[in-house]
Amino acid sequence: MISIITSLYKSERHLPTFLKKVAKVSRELSAQDFQHEFLILPNDASPEETQMLNAAAEKVPAIRIINRKREFLYATWNAGVQNAKFETVTFWNVDDIRFADGFVNGYDTINAGNGIAYFPFIYKRYIHVLGVKILAKRKILRPSEFDAAKFRREFHIGPFFMTTKSTIDKVGGFDPSFTVAGDFEWQVRAAKGGAQFQLCNTIAGVFTNDGKTLSGAQSTRHHDENQRVLEFGAK
Repeated sequence: MISIITSLYKSERHLPTFLKKVAKVSRELSAQDFQHEFLILPNDASPEETQMLNAAAEKVPAIRIINRKREFLYATWNAGVQNAKFETVTFWNVDDIRFADGFVNGYDTINAGNGIAYFPFIYKRYIHVLGVKILAKRKILRPSEFDAAKFRREFHIGPFFMTTKSTIDKVGGFDPSFTVAGDFEWQVRAAKGGAQFQLCNTIAGVFTNDGKTLSGAQSTRHHDENQRVLEFGAK
């Protein structure tokens, strides 16, 4: 029913927690007879990453691993889509958390004739004080209902959106020249191209901003890429 795509690069510190979450979600989806795969694409995997992934794949049959050379995130996403077993696809970043109910709700929404499903989610921001990570903010972010003009100038589909391979064929793949805002750029193209968006009710997961990531941390690169997207969206 759904291929869940994850790109990895130097993710050793996140993998133990991530793989536990994957195993939990897989059990919950399997209990509902919901077919799924976790398509994990490590870039230049380290021996430690390889060991952890192989051990997890022995315990979780839904895990499938495709090794990649080092490349930008959105190039790996494109490779994941091309290799996905199922028509419906989504993306799970290794430092975030996903909920099984979100996958099911999103699939049902896509199956009802929508090209893109997107969700409310929990946002957590951490700060670092004397080497200790402290939760500074927690809130539920609920995106706006779809409006074509708004979606051409603001990012709304969030980190947990789901779509289909056929929708990606129509919109075009992710632009691998982006390193942070490629999902925003893809959303703008989809909105300009008339794709059908639908906001779901289920909270899909937890997005974590630990202050060290390029996304959501007011980085110069993120700002510059957003400006590129806005210039394109205005045309």
